[in-house]
Amino acid sequence: MPARTGVVVFEGGHRNLTGAGALFARVRRWTTLDTLEKFMARPEVDVVILATDSTSLAAEARKAGAEVTLTGPDFHFGRVLSDLVKDHRLERVAFLGGGSVPLLRSEELSSLFELATPGERVLVSNNVQSPDILAVGTVRDLDLLARAATDNGALFALCDAGYERRLLPDTSTTGFDLDTPADILFLAYEARRRAAFGEGPRPGSRGGRPAGSPPSREAARPPTPAPVPLGPRTAAGLAGLDLDLSVLERAVEVLAGDYLTVTLIGRVSGGTMNHLNANLHVRLRVFSEERGMKALGLIDRGEVKSLIGAVVQDMGLDYLVRRLQEMSDAVFWDTRVVMAHLGRWPEEDDRFEADLGRWDEVKDPELRRLTRMVRETRIPVVVGGHSVVSGGLRLLVDGLLEEGRVPPGDRP
Repeated sequence: MPARTGVVVFEGGHRNLTGAGALFARVRRWTTLDTLEKFMARPEVDVVILATDSTSLAAEARKAGAEVTLTGPDFHFGRVLSDLVKDHRLERVAFLGGGSVPLLRSEELSSLFELATPGERVLVSNNVQSPDILAVGTVRDLDLLARAATDNGALFALCDAGYERRLLPDTSTTGFDLDTPADILFLAYEARRRAAFGEGPRPGSRGGRPAGSPPSREAARPPTPAPVPLGPRTAAGLAGLDLDLSVLERAVEVLAGDYLTVTLIGRVSGGTMNHLNANLHVRLRVFSEERGMKALGLIDRGEVKSLIGAVVQDMGLDYLVRRLQEMSDAVFWDTRVVMAHLGRWPEEDDRFEADLGRWDEVKDPELRRLTRMVRETRIPVVVGGHSVVSGGLRLLVDGLLEEGRVPPGDRP
């Protein structure tokens, strides 16, 4: 008999938010409901559960067919998860947030459940240190999950207990997480791009080369990715938003160019660098710093160290931005590393408004100045959280491949 499998989606109510925060909560609501329905359609899944403190979101989830548990002010991640496993008699479970990996393709969902072998002490995640989604093949060590305060804590506890760790394929969709409003811009750009590009045959797809022609870098490129599956609520909602995507549009033109310089700053992975190098004609300038700073507790302990942050401290923000303009044609900047280094973590409202480029809505004077400076530079500077240099950036690359906009010819 197949192992009884459940999926638990966690999403808070995001109450009393305004401005960019309210927009962020609205989009996460759409992705949460789309994610519930995506998992409910999977043949491997017996039950899909939403854990939330929002009665309105709970009502919508029930209407969609999901099970719901309402959480209270004393919410503890591990206790809620373990109670749900027991209440629903689950033998295998996957868990994630409502904004986590909202673009997973069907084949990636299949991989998730294939890798989480029923009955085996294995865990599957999309990230080595800071997972957005986790699946375990057995719940026999439920006490470990019950003690975990976060999903990061669950991953480390299971690894320490000897669970074999397996990773989902490293793609734009397994690496994209709706964590800040900057990620909404990437989603909105993708929705607008798909509406303009349409469906049907993809000009970016590549067949075999003519007989007798020499091998080229084109032939060595990975296959053109399948279209990103935006959920119906998310796609419809994004179509109704009036967002300024001009910085992303300018940055995409640089990515599509011929050996222009793209600077990446922040928690940049080797996989992201390889993806750009394998598929685009760009020159990369990379300052990769403090990967895992949240999962490893470096932020909480005040131990984040950043070279870019030190430049801001010693030489000033004006100096850094001026030098970036001299050395780059486009910049993708995960600003959270510098914030953590400087020990200045602005309020969420300010961070969110800055991610959308609304400098006039930012109250923190230093963040307001930074936001205005990067908006007024002659080059496109895309700022935000981790997805700016991971899943969001890779979505842009995959869009160019799908449309066949990468310059032809071999790389030197």
